[in-house]
Amino acid sequence: MDHIAGRTRTSLPGLPGILRERAAGPRRTAFRFLADGTGDEAVDWTYHEVYEHAGRIAADLLDRELTGRRVVLALDPGLHYIAALFGIFRAGATAVPSFPPTGKRAVARFASIVVDSTPDVIIADRRLEGRAAQFTAELPDTVRPPQWLFVDDAYFGGPAPAGTIPDAVSEPALLQYTSGSTGDPKGIVLTHENLVSNCRALEANMGYEADRVGCTWLPPYHDMGLMGTIMLAVHGGWPLVLMSPAHFVQQPYRWLKAITDHKVTISVGPNFAFDMCTSSITDDELETLDLSTLRQVFCGSEPVSRVTLDRFRERFGPRGYDETSLIPCYGLAEATLYVSGKPTGTPLRTELLDKEALENGIVRRFEPGDAQAAAGQDAAPGRVAHIVSCGTVADGHQVTVVDPETLLPVPAGRVGEIWVNGPNVAHGYLGRTELTAATFTARTAGGGAETHLRTGDLGFLLDGELFITGRLKDLVVIAGRNLYPQDIELSVRQAHEKVRGCAAFSVPGEQGEELVVAAEYRGTARQLAAEGAAVLEAVIAAVTAEHGVRPADVHFGPVGAIPMTTSGKVRRDATRKAYVQGTLKKLAPAADDMPQAVR
Repeated sequence: MDHIAGRTRTSLPGLPGILRERAAGPRRTAFRFLADGTGDEAVDWTYHEVYEHAGRIAADLLDRELTGRRVVLALDPGLHYIAALFGIFRAGATAVPSFPPTGKRAVARFASIVVDSTPDVIIADRRLEGRAAQFTAELPDTVRPPQWLFVDDAYFGGPAPAGTIPDAVSEPALLQYTSGSTGDPKGIVLTHENLVSNCRALEANMGYEADRVGCTWLPPYHDMGLMGTIMLAVHGGWPLVLMSPAHFVQQPYRWLKAITDHKVTISVGPNFAFDMCTSSITDDELETLDLSTLRQVFCGSEPVSRVTLDRFRERFGPRGYDETSLIPCYGLAEATLYVSGKPTGTPLRTELLDKEALENGIVRRFEPGDAQAAAGQDAAPGRVAHIVSCGTVADGHQVTVVDPETLLPVPAGRVGEIWVNGPNVAHGYLGRTELTAATFTARTAGGGAETHLRTGDLGFLLDGELFITGRLKDLVVIAGRNLYPQDIELSVRQAHEKVRGCAAFSVPGEQGEELVVAAEYRGTARQLAAEGAAVLEAVIAAVTAEHGVRPADVHFGPVGAIPMTTSGKVRRDATRKAYVQGTLKKLAPAADDMPQAVR
């Protein structure tokens, strides 16, 4: 069943209604876009301007008689993206957030979204106008060719649409496509009620602050970048400073400099962003930073590493960073975004657990018997797991930890699959009835009629707080032990400075499942030939000592070889498939590069 078949027309609800109310009030800055990643080319839009520019998009879509249909939003991150999003809402259409189809991998993923969502219109930047016909021609014959609407600065700077633009918001609001970290992208059906519920849940954690200023570089087509920043800022009525993800990746310093320059109080980033800042910001750049205005910094999108947080604190604490501002959180697109988070202003909580017990699904605090381990230093390598709390469950929501095999809730002190119930939970996947039923309407064995979202994530509840240990599909099961790939990957990255990204997974072997590590090597094939043995030895030693299993193979590839999602997560299943099929890029030295001793 197509979940959009039952769409209904409504008055202007939710976030579109809130934007209209803010536009009707005194002119205030809503968004500031750092076009070049710095304040040199900043562009400000008030709520009035956002609403006005959204009206241009809405008028264009209404002229095409597309009310109640789907529109793919494929603009670059920035103010045009926001105007187009609210323009789609105002036209009574369903928005399908995406990204510009540039680059081979992006085009392939974009095409899969278009095929699945069958949009009537694609909104794109005018620079792509010459390539639209070629892209459309490559779509399957079963897909109706969409119309294209191209926009740029001149489009939004043109004359205002004639007459009054009627607001005609319809349900659903969004088709949010999953990141594809564990499978093919799927369209999640989100209502305007879901979007507002998510904002309210986050605001219950954040509290009200009259001087709040936000900052984000996250891609606006990702749930954390869209629902966790742009929509949240409109709902709360506070200004948001934005920059392109590319500008952050090119120079992570720009994020912290924007926080400094604009006296930002709230921001957000996945775990890897904190790693990038710690490793790339120079001492001279460090001296220009002042992070003392930060009161909330949400950290989510992937498992939160205690090692990462410690290094970030040590590096930026002298520049005003207060670790109590950091909010480890947990969420997923199927729950709009937010499920749990550390209460604002409270200390970080990390549990030191017996790793061997955890591998068997048992939560048991580690008793090291010395001050070093109690302080968070692993005095017994391989025996302690440092698990960071993702805080309390969102107001109005419930988390149940369930045995994924028996479907029975697990007792306290046991690891299981995280199931969620509450108003943030989406309505299902577009056109995937069986998968929707299995994922969004799960019931515990003997648990009555209440339904739950099965997240596929593993974790446990302790003293009312949620801890995430890994993802069910990513588990590496060796000799009956549950090994978490993100823990192995951390050991690999720390084993040698030449290792960049990595993915850990298992493959069938003669004696059962075997561990494979795929690692990106920072250097050339010639350099790998010269020092490959040392790097390999360091990786094997680290994994064996810290996890009690020796990798059956360590695959070295060039930087960029490991597939990643748009939000920066490792696509372990895709990496595993490429490895098994022999298509995973390998950094192979030529014969002339090999040292005489190893020829």
